[in-house]
Amino acid sequence: MLRSKGIRRLSYILMALIALSMVVPFWSVLVTSFSTRFDSLDPGLRLWPSLWSVEGYGTLFARVNLWLPFANTALVTLAGTLLHVGLAMLAGYVLAQPDLPGRRLIGGIILLTLTIPSQVILVPQFILFRQLHLLNTLTALVISDAVSAFSVLLMKTYFEQVPKEILESARMDGARHLRLVWDFYLPMALPGVLTIVAFQIVSRYNMFTEPLLFITEADKITLQIALNSVIAGKDTTSTSDFIAPNAQMAAVVVAMVPLLIFYPVMQRYLVKGLMVGGVKG
Repeated sequence: MLRSKGIRRLSYILMALIALSMVVPFWSVLVTSFSTRFDSLDPGLRLWPSLWSVEGYGTLFARVNLWLPFANTALVTLAGTLLHVGLAMLAGYVLAQPDLPGRRLIGGIILLTLTIPSQVILVPQFILFRQLHLLNTLTALVISDAVSAFSVLLMKTYFEQVPKEILESARMDGARHLRLVWDFYLPMALPGVLTIVAFQIVSRYNMFTEPLLFITEADKITLQIALNSVIAGKDTTSTSDFIAPNAQMAAVVVAMVPLLIFYPVMQRYLVKGLMVGGVKG
């Protein structure tokens, strides 16, 4: 009993330390963003500003027009998520059919693609998009990562749990494939769909490498690229044009705000996606 209590207390201490390792840097970023230009130049961890100021946010919005990059990011996130979820559902539905020839082999090949790093396909993807004249278009960002093995196999696992009796009754009533997916599979697999939606929204909102590689025109850049230009100080041409840390940290805070709103709403689905058991073959 004493040993169990000791392990529990040690676990609480470790969890508290892990939480502090995440909260303290975030708090320092937030405090720096609300500091004055000169105060933010002081090195070290900052836990409270000597003078609260929104100067950094004023500099940020004066230097960068965030509305167009944000609109581009919202469009890519929404369209890309809908496309990804739709394709994952259709592919999962096909793989869930017990009479599909080579079903296990196809599932195994899809599972094998999880071992391929996404960075490996970026160059072939760039060449393909160039040949299709999709560079410098938001379409390239939408169709990038349009399908993933994780999403397909997750939907397959959920679809296999749909009672066969209900499906057989619907087929006898003349229900076709799309109606089966929409009226029966989708409602019963809604937790899986929401899990994929949650992961896709976070992933596409944070998308950085793809827009950096595929987009060069200023009117098509996404929010992360626009904010990175401020954080990296790429537009700085003189000491008088220097971007202070308060403006850089303001850019970080602005980038995090949508996700800070989104996470509490979808947290349980993100956790459920991470804790899904082994995918059936």
